[in-house]
Amino acid sequence: MESKLQQKIDSLRFEMINQAAINGSLTHEKVVSVSQLLDRYIVLYQKLILKKAKLKLIS
Repeated sequence: MESKLQQKIDSLRFEMINQAAINGSLTHEKVVSVSQLLDRYIVLYQKLILKKAKLKLIS
């Protein structure tokens, strides 16, 4: 699952950069929309990493 999240994050990061280049603005609604989605996936990834770290401490 971690690998799939990393791939999704990389894909969204690329899409955000492309949208910024296409639309010429970091504040364009498409760029902001992709950025917000990227943020959600980054938070999911961070939670997964934190959960794995906690499980290692318990073991």
